[in-house]
Amino acid sequence: MSVVTRVRSVVSRDEETSLITQIGTIAALLVATFLVAVPLYWMVATSLKTAVQIGAFPPHLVPPTPTISPYFEALETGPWVQWFINTVIISLGSTVFVLAIATPAAYVLARRDFPGSNPIYILFIGILMIPAQILLIPMYTLFSRYGLINTRIGLIIAYSAFFLGFCVFLLHSFFTNLPDNVEDAAHIGGVPEWRTFLRVILPMAKPGIATAAIFVFVFTWNEFLFALTFLQEEELYTISVGLQQFQGLRGTIVYNQLFAMSTLATLPIVILFAIFSEQFIKGMAGLNLK
Repeated sequence: MSVVTRVRSVVSRDEETSLITQIGTIAALLVATFLVAVPLYWMVATSLKTAVQIGAFPPHLVPPTPTISPYFEALETGPWVQWFINTVIISLGSTVFVLAIATPAAYVLARRDFPGSNPIYILFIGILMIPAQILLIPMYTLFSRYGLINTRIGLIIAYSAFFLGFCVFLLHSFFTNLPDNVEDAAHIGGVPEWRTFLRVILPMAKPGIATAAIFVFVFTWNEFLFALTFLQEEELYTISVGLQQFQGLRGTIVYNQLFAMSTLATLPIVILFAIFSEQFIKGMAGLNLK
């Protein structure tokens, strides 16, 4: 067998392997998309059905006569608008509070070498290993002492403490992979440290910060255990607690109304990913630049 024939054989096998890999990847993505899209579609479709249509057999894949009346009927059963406002305040407050601490902390730990930097970074990583259920009772006892139970600020502090380690870990990886030449040029030009951070580093780190912000916002928006424990008055409930309470308001579950509120609760997250999907992808890709 000639050398040319051997080379063609190797290239052919590589192309075949590459094609199989691509087909397998596409198939896996299609399956994942199907598993995510079907529950979302069924939730929205059920929210547009009447009670009679929901109980029909075989079930209707498409609502025969779509109606938005379950949305208005559900909104009349509880303070849903207030619950949405509470969730927005707590989620945005937690996101801003965590990023305000985690961003400069991750930057210093990633770009500056000082005594104790490694133990401090390991301490932040250690927070990730502590289950939330273990922290619940000690935090409740501590917050009760300082009057933070049944307050939005108390829940914001709880979420921030729980998510701080993850954001430091995520942003530390991103800051580590940023190029050094731009920062060095700023130092040579006599730019102060704080201005270098604000004018040079933060614009370069926007994808990583956006990624961390999305993670925190989505987590706090959907979180249930801490919200149920720390919030005891109905007007302070978040949407996740409100959905759980809604199931028992009438003694029975009204599925079209429950799914209508679930759809409204999911909509902000979908819009968030639609707006910041590019930044999110860039941020995740930026973690593996080296």
